[in-house]
Amino acid sequence: MCKIIQFPVKESNSYKNLVMFFDECDTIKNCNFYLEAVEVSYKNGYISEKEMYTLRRIGRQKRLKLANPAKEPEKAEKPGTYCYTPEMGEQKPANCQMEANRAYYGKHFFIYTLLEIKGRGITFIKKCNDGCNEYQVTNLAFEKLKKQYSISMKLCLD
Repeated sequence: MCKIIQFPVKESNSYKNLVMFFDECDTIKNCNFYLEAVEVSYKNGYISEKEMYTLRRIGRQKRLKLANPAKEPEKAEKPGTYCYTPEMGEQKPANCQMEANRAYYGKHFFIYTLLEIKGRGITFIKKCNDGCNEYQVTNLAFEKLKKQYSISMKLCLD
């Protein structure tokens, strides 16, 4: 039997330096400058083709991250529905008492909360592993809950 030995790949100093530059980069202008440095380094033979492609990927991801910074989460201070869209960089609102999801056909909502709620149109489903209670509520019951509690709702783009 033969055994295949994997030798460690030696990274060039230019590659290591550019990775550190991308980590510390804080503006799009600097990121574009480092991406140009990647191309020049490859043309002059300081980095390999594989390193060039890796650095391009790192630089482009960093540039996208700098172009679309994460937005601060909204603070839930009074009762109502607080909607957020993660695909657009929005974060879940802070201090919400409940989390709601619309049912597939739109006839009711699913509510996740640490609170115990009861009433007409509210059906207890189960106790989740994290201690939350899951409820199924009708549209009318959800309208009443919106007036009493702060509810976060995730909206997904299709």
